[in-house]
Amino acid sequence: MTAFKELGLSPQIQQAIDELGFEDPTPIQEEAIPELLGGHDVIGQAQTGTGKTAAFGLPLLQYVDPSVDEVQAVVLTPTRELCIQVTQALRAYAEHLDVEIVAVFGGAPIKSQQSQLRSGAHVVVATVGRMMDLMGRRSLVLTAARYVVLDEADEMLDLGFIEDVEKILRMCPSGRQTALFSATMPPPIQRLAESYMYDPTTIRITPKKLTVDAIAQAFVEVPAKEKSARLVELLRTEEPEQAIIFCRTKIGASRLEKTLKDKGLDVKALHGDMSQGSRDGVMIAFKDHRVRLLVATDIAARGLDIEHVTHVINFDVPASSEVYVHRIGRTGRVGRTGRAITFVTPAQRDEIGRIERDVKTTIGEWETPEERLEHAPRPRRRERSEAKPAVVEPVKEAGSDKGAGGESPEPGAAVKLFVNRGERSGLTEEDLRWALREGAVLSDEEIHDVSVLHRFSFVRVSPEVAERTVEFLDGTKLKGKEIRLEIARN
Repeated sequence: MTAFKELGLSPQIQQAIDELGFEDPTPIQEEAIPELLGGHDVIGQAQTGTGKTAAFGLPLLQYVDPSVDEVQAVVLTPTRELCIQVTQALRAYAEHLDVEIVAVFGGAPIKSQQSQLRSGAHVVVATVGRMMDLMGRRSLVLTAARYVVLDEADEMLDLGFIEDVEKILRMCPSGRQTALFSATMPPPIQRLAESYMYDPTTIRITPKKLTVDAIAQAFVEVPAKEKSARLVELLRTEEPEQAIIFCRTKIGASRLEKTLKDKGLDVKALHGDMSQGSRDGVMIAFKDHRVRLLVATDIAARGLDIEHVTHVINFDVPASSEVYVHRIGRTGRVGRTGRAITFVTPAQRDEIGRIERDVKTTIGEWETPEERLEHAPRPRRRERSEAKPAVVEPVKEAGSDKGAGGESPEPGAAVKLFVNRGERSGLTEEDLRWALREGAVLSDEEIHDVSVLHRFSFVRVSPEVAERTVEFLDGTKLKGKEIRLEIARN
């Protein structure tokens, strides 16, 4: 087994992957990284969970020249969820580089993405539709994009994006280096590779068995009477390509179908009270991608194997952990990305802990796609002296003498704390000062400074109260939103 240190990565990138705990590369990384560092085009037939993001992302970051203020590398993704995941990973790998990585995807304000691009981007991670839109508005120019990655190309084909992908490739320099990753290689993808890649090296990795760890999992705590309204909001925020929404009863499935239809959503129900012919019709329509949302009971969904499902939503808590695993396994099929979201009432909150223990997984509180991206590690270029604003959610031990960042404050000086929310979440300096005074019981003399930025904030407090402040405020809600605190690592 080759070690990462033997792959020829730069010291800055090696430092980042050491800090992330990477030691031995996965098979796709071991084979693809040297080929890409050598300047070759690469076709990687590998599914999600094999480490393909690092396989193309580490050479991509080594290729980029931070002194050249142009878009030098592009990663195309089929879905917003994958776009965000790839961006999060690249920003973590680029922790010690002056490389700006911008994500552009549908469902978010295009003007803010245009503003980010104007501020300077070396790497753009994009969904196909939003990239076409930005190119049409001349907000994104690809004349210097000499490193292009097509991630999950077969899913782009399934979603009807291949013609747009070809248009984008034609706008990139002919002398570019191209990497194409796909779980399967249907004929249209093979033709795409033959037409737009130069003598590519093909790497095939044997698929791994799906585990729930390969699926992003979250929960939403909501009063029972507000579940339907919250589901509508969530669906409009997540914008799933296709989603299965699980209900516990046939009556519940029928009612939810009507509620969602009344809200103008494209939805069909699937339950045991329907005739076999009706059920077959719904199954065929869903498999053919003619229906976006399917409300189903567990029995009706038995044997349902559909590749396009990007989201599974447990509208009702599963009866057991085994049912939970069975349900969420409906997404992330054939190596594609997937997301599972479970609704719980306040009285059912302990069910999440039970599932976590039984399945040996982690289920965090649901955040919007923008918030998930907001909480990714940031590059150091803009906030070089500030802490890396990653959200850390440790398990707190009684009597712990370390902050959430894992470091004890130095004696004598004020201690800087990172707060994961800022102006964008509606926070003001006075809000934070109120939380410090009322929640952490600090005096004005113990609060040295409060700085509210757009996406996050910093507070400086006396060293003797820093641990207490983190303990009292981390995980609490301020203006209706959960806040995370950690001792800033300079």
